[in-house]
Amino acid sequence: MDKQDAYKESIETILIKEKGYLIPDFSAQQLAERVGISAYALSRLLKATYSMSYTDIVHTYRIQDALRYLKDRRFAPYSIDDIGEMVGFKNRQSFFSAFKKATGTTPEKFRST
Repeated sequence: MDKQDAYKESIETILIKEKGYLIPDFSAQQLAERVGISAYALSRLLKATYSMSYTDIVHTYRIQDALRYLKDRRFAPYSIDDIGEMVGFKNRQSFFSAFKKATGTTPEKFRST
């Protein structure tokens, strides 16, 4: 395994397996430090590997979780804002914006369909 593969594995472990994407304040800089590379190198690696920025990757995983929660009856008692917080968004506006960008609809409309 070369260094680049090792970095990719570390990124996936931290973001996906450890669910780092759920931590609202977990930044690209913090991820880079944990992986042991510069933020610039992390950005280049993410673009080359996933064709996405750090923020886009994090939002993708958060929205995937939100989609599941919004359709799962066990989460019906939770408000849209609660679900946004559960998946790592700091506020309603960032959740709605990322959700609409990813799905083309709002969380409320998605939940009601």
